[in-house]
Amino acid sequence: MNLPPIVIAKLEERTGINLGNPSDRDIQVLSNGIEEVTGGRLGINTLKRLLGRIADDTHKSRPGTLNVIARYLGSPNWPSLLVTLSNGSSSFSTVEGELRSIELIPGQVVEITYLPNRKLQFAYLGDEKLEIVARENSKLQMGDICTISSFILHYPLIIRNVKRQGEDLGSYSAARAGGISAIKVLK
Repeated sequence: MNLPPIVIAKLEERTGINLGNPSDRDIQVLSNGIEEVTGGRLGINTLKRLLGRIADDTHKSRPGTLNVIARYLGSPNWPSLLVTLSNGSSSFSTVEGELRSIELIPGQVVEITYLPNRKLQFAYLGDEKLEIVARENSKLQMGDICTISSFILHYPLIIRNVKRQGEDLGSYSAARAGGISAIKVLK
């Protein structure tokens, strides 16, 4: 996977390095800077692949790798970075495989699955709030009210807040290893 041009532009803006045709030294400087800021180490070959200097159509970047880049650019994770950038750029208007909760109609049910054997169904309440109406093998419970901006295929489930029986439990994330494997709107 090559990084989207808008992400490369943000990396150039942050580093001052022209990443259109970077030298190995430039990539090493970028790698060191990312590690210094985030604590996450991205290897030279990984960065070359992301910048398109190594052609590899079979390699899919892991969410953790992309999350490190997002944190370096000031976002908590890759999906959040894409959402932020899409709001400010007409050339990067949608995230592939994304279902934004504000596009749902109250009462609609969204089903997601992720490994290993996890399934959740959420009923949309409005205002980015969704209630758990069915669950399999999840720590979330029936009736939990979750604040979710979007579901993005192949990326972790990020819940900004979980409210259980009136008590705020804080944020919750799941599917961190492989991401959400399926998203369906049931009704």
